[in-house]
Amino acid sequence: MDDLYRERAHLVAHLAALYPSHIGVDPAEPDWPVVYVDTGAGQLSWHLSTADLPLFAHVPRGDADWDGHTTEQKYARLDNLTRTIAARGAAA
Repeated sequence: MDDLYRERAHLVAHLAALYPSHIGVDPAEPDWPVVYVDTGAGQLSWHLSTADLPLFAHVPRGDADWDGHTTEQKYARLDNLTRTIAARGAAA
């Protein structure tokens, strides 16, 4: 299971390099840092294993500012963002 989370962390680190992002602490789960990625489709966030933090060395630390999105909303936003970017590429 750790390998799957590590694979996801690589992709999320890439997103965090493309969009304004920061890492904060969820007071409810202080042992699991959270990366917040602010996209044109809305905020996306994921809890991270501390073992994966080196992948996020490029991401500044800040306050937790979760906008209250659910997991379903997060992935709907990500899907919307993907469609928007894919449509731009098709038009080029």
